[in-house]
Amino acid sequence: MATPLSENERDKLRKVIGVMRSATIEGERRAAEIAAARIAEANGLTLEEAELEAFPEEDDGSIDQAERTARRRAAEAWAANMVRMTETMERAEKYRYMMAKEEARKRGLRDEPTRAERVAPARARTYIPGKEDEFRLIAGLLRERVPFKRIAEIVGVSTVAVARVWLLTRDRHAA
Repeated sequence: MATPLSENERDKLRKVIGVMRSATIEGERRAAEIAAARIAEANGLTLEEAELEAFPEEDDGSIDQAERTARRRAAEAWAANMVRMTETMERAEKYRYMMAKEEARKRGLRDEPTRAERVAPARARTYIPGKEDEFRLIAGLLRERVPFKRIAEIVGVSTVAVARVWLLTRDRHAA
């Protein structure tokens, strides 16, 4: 025995049926259909009767069952076509992207370098010390009391160059 729907149940049923009709994702549409069927069954109605109850403005008595079925099938076909069209557009966009990427390669453009490729050249760079750096290195080694000959080997200069730095900085070494 069908019980009349309360206003809250009618609003809830309208929302669930709205999702059922408009969802483009099959799982979402199926879940809404199950929820609508559950509400309809709780009130002793079939799903079709519940739709008529929830949307009385759609059926003023002039629409027969065949017309209702035809409208439902048209809405389902529209939704299925929208899904297919969206998938087709996505495939076309991906194809255009891949073709543009291939054209760029032919013109000599490279792919975006990976993080490892970006970091490796930075690590591979070597620092070439200047004369000031050489002077500071010799002075530092002299402060550590490294022998002249060993300093000359480390820095790659003559012992005369080491002695020159020692003479220029000897006041600091004395302290």
